[in-house]
Order: sequence, then structure tokens, then C-alpha cells
Amino acid sequence: MESRFDRRKKKRKWLRYTIITFLVLMLLPISYTAYLYTKASDITENAQVSLDRGEKSDKREETIDPEKDNFSILFVGIDSRDGEAKGSLSDALMVATFNKTDDTVTLLSIPRDSYVDIPGHGMDKINHAHLVGGLELTVKTTEELLDIPLDYVVRGNFQAFKTAIDELGGVEIDIEDQYVVDQIAKETHGKVVLDTGKQQLDGEEALAYARTRKADSDLMRGERQMQIIQSSIGKMKSFSSVSKYDGLLESLEGNLSLNLSFNEVLSYVPYMTKVKEVDKLQLSGYDYQPGSTYYLQLDEQQLEEIRSQLKKELELEKGENKQFSS
Repeated sequence: MESRFDRRKKKRKWLRYTIITFLVLMLLPISYTAYLYTKASDITENAQVSLDRGEKSDKREETIDPEKDNFSILFVGIDSRDGEAKGSLSDALMVATFNKTDDTVTLLSIPRDSYVDIPGHGMDKINHAHLVGGLELTVKTTEELLDIPLDYVVRGNFQAFKTAIDELGGVEIDIEDQYVVDQIAKETHGKVVLDTGKQQLDGEEALAYARTRKADSDLMRGERQMQIIQSSIGKMKSFSSVSKYDGLLESLEGNLSLNLSFNEVLSYVPYMTKVKEVDKLQLSGYDYQPGSTYYLQLDEQQLEEIRSQLKKELELEKGENKQFSS
């Protein structure tokens, strides 16, 4: 027969196991969060690139504080499947301005064939800036074109794009044009078959939708890319579990270059979760072909209007903000 001492001993043992189990369950999320923090920090550190100008844009009089100031990011997409960015054309260029007063993001798509002045190289397609001068010249060219400071630059290849979309669980896109659907099926040899109307696209489907040029034009291609980013921002806002970020971080490793520190990246997370509106803009123009090469000659009036709008979003209109230097 079991004694009172034995029953008490068993009870203490059961209580000890219960407490240990409870502590393990409580500490696992903390440990996992710490793991993700370390992992994100390592990925960001390994992806670091520096610009000759230093931490501050030449169009800023003072270094910005990302926790308080509005800021801008230049996103550069390259088609580099082997991870080698040097000597490649930029396949996508997008500028995002972040307005903390109104909790809004403005996305500007810059067509890759835009005929612009590349400092030190003369007039050419804007995507050639990356080919001849990498991120350094791409940032300088875009800043001169838009007459705004580009505080940060992020470069990613299309493998990162595809995997990140999958880790987000896909993106919801509304496709209106049947010809776009047919062209994507043709270009992918039937590997990607979409429908018109609202649908969820996985990474491979989203990449095919973003990249097709023969379906319509480079301008519409930029519009499709902005649709995907807009939908992605909405998905990230709905992330309810920290575990979902693990795969997303994995997709970025080795496929990303940026001049943001890990702490700066962290400071943007709360802002991204409360974005109220994402506005989309796109540079446009007309066909220009003085010889065998096609260019997009930008509409100067529209370009000036977009410059003014971006300055307002960044609160950089002359006389309104001492940080702006033209």
C-alpha cells in the first residue's frame, strides 16, 4: 500500500514537471523570437553595401532619423539568378516615399527604358546605370532625375522576389486583360496559366505576371509590379505569428543588398503595420528612337509634377524643411 510520503513525493514530482513544461512553453516563443532577431541581424549585416556618399544623401543637409523623419527607399530589381549583381542591368526600378505624418506610402515606378542623363556617361536608358556603375550610379542617376534624396537603397534578384511571395502565402491580384493571361501562358510555355479576375498568385505566378513585357508595355509592366508590392504590404500587415517571418528571412539570404542597418530595418516595422494607404505613380512619356535603339522620352511636365508630389510626401518643399538641399 502506497504511503502518504510516497503520494507526497509523486505529487511534488508531478508539480515539478508541470512547472518545467509550463516554463518551456512560455520560453519557446521568446527563444524563437530571439533566434529570428539574431538571424535577421546576420542576414542584414551580410547584405550590407555602402555608398561613397556615406550614410547621408547629398541632397540632405542633415542625416535623417528613421524613427521620426519621412524617408525614401530606392528598390532595384535585377535578373541575376547566380547571385552576381555586377555588370547586370536593372530590370525594375521603384522609389517608395514613406510619410509618417499621414501613415502613407507612395510608390513610383520608373520604366527601364526611360531616357535620362546618367552622370558621367551622358543620355541613355536608366537601366544602364546599374550596368556601368552598380548601385552607386543607379542611386545618383535616380536622385538627379527626381530631384529628391534617396535615403536608402535595396537591391534584390528575382529569386528573392519569387520565394518571398511564397512565404507571404501568395498575393491577391485582379487581372483584367485576357491578352495578359494568354501572353503569360505563351511565354512560360504553359507552365503558368492564370485567369482574369481576382485570384491568389504564388511566387512563380507573381513573377511571370510582373515580368511580362510583350503583353502590353513597359508602363503596364511597372503597374503590375506596383500591384504586387501593394498586395505584399497588405499581407505583411496581417502577419499574426512571428514564426511566419522565418521562411521570409530565408528567402532573402544571399539575394539581397541594402544600406540599411538592422536597427533601421527594425524601426520601420511598426510603421509598416499601420500604413493606411499606398498610392501608385508612374513616369510616362512617348516613344523615341533616333537610331536602332528604342527609348522612352519622359514627359517633362508630368515629371515635374511627380517631383513636386514626392517632395511634398517627404516634406521637402523648399522653405518647409531645412533638410533639403538642391
